[in-house]
Amino acid sequence: MRPHNDPQRMLADAARQFAAGRGDAARIRACRDRTPDFDRDVWREMAELGWLSVLVPEADGGLGNGLAEMGQLVYEWGAAGGPEPLVASGVLALTMLVDADGPARSALLASTLQGAVVPALAWMDPGSTCTLQAGRWRVSGSARLVTPCDATDFLLVFADGEGQPALCVSADAAGLSVRREARADGTAAAWLKFDGAAVPEACVVAYPARAAAAARKALDFALIMAAVSMAGTMRSMNALTQEYLRTRTQFGKPIGAFQALQHKAVDMHIAEQMARDVAQHACAKVDAGCTPDERACLASRAKARAGDALDRIARTAVQLHGAVGFTDEYDLSLHLNRALTFSAWLGNADEHVRRYAAHAAPFEAANA
Repeated sequence: MRPHNDPQRMLADAARQFAAGRGDAARIRACRDRTPDFDRDVWREMAELGWLSVLVPEADGGLGNGLAEMGQLVYEWGAAGGPEPLVASGVLALTMLVDADGPARSALLASTLQGAVVPALAWMDPGSTCTLQAGRWRVSGSARLVTPCDATDFLLVFADGEGQPALCVSADAAGLSVRREARADGTAAAWLKFDGAAVPEACVVAYPARAAAAARKALDFALIMAAVSMAGTMRSMNALTQEYLRTRTQFGKPIGAFQALQHKAVDMHIAEQMARDVAQHACAKVDAGCTPDERACLASRAKARAGDALDRIARTAVQLHGAVGFTDEYDLSLHLNRALTFSAWLGNADEHVRRYAAHAAPFEAANA
């Protein structure tokens, strides 16, 4: 992300320094091979540095900044490949909390900002329900690909449909079963099954009139930040590839001296820059104010562009490295697996082309 002012430059510099000490390959591999698959101490450090407060209004104890500022942090963390769920918990779940209006909101928001808890948003599968019975909400149905899976303290459960609230459900609640599903980068997603889990009225995070709009805003913010994180991954893959082209020799000279490989490296660089700029444009437009349809288009365009670009960069990086590029011992593989995970998370490029088309008419009319 290109910082546009001094505060953003300071954020980017601080994030780069923090990520440099905690994004080393040895730590990433160590987290991948254990449960939980991230470090709660690093999560608390992020909270202490104010990373989780960036998108939260000052009235709620946050910094009251926008996506442009949050993007500086997410970009550097994505480039480092850190396993802590900055986008999943620090953007997706936290934004849902910020826009909520239920009795559970304030306490959950405060504890999340302190780094004391790790939330996850569980967007229920079609057909799932939250029904009010005898003063308690009963949750039935399932949710897949909920992340983070390990060390999640509470779930923000939302079933998309008329009259559905968002509820806070403890990760060990009765009537909830959790199946751990491994992802390409070694982290896990949860497959949740609810069998009439009882949730008291005090655990309502957002009432039905507010829940759907809050969830869609949270989704759009997370999509944009996922695209920013993916741009950071592209930067690291390009840097590793360019270094390899400079140092790997064949026929008595570096392979980067061959024009055909130079052209491929240039194409990788252009793809990275375009994806980053589309994501940065989305940040600026959303921060300036836009309609929900416009926001959805900006978010899906950024995620689709990032997904296509990251796929091309990852394939070319492995091709230019040869077989070593996807061996687990070589650091490029860490970014490759992260690319596979983030490209699929919250919908791949094809899905977001379709989503863009569904919201495109008012967006394109407003930007004609």
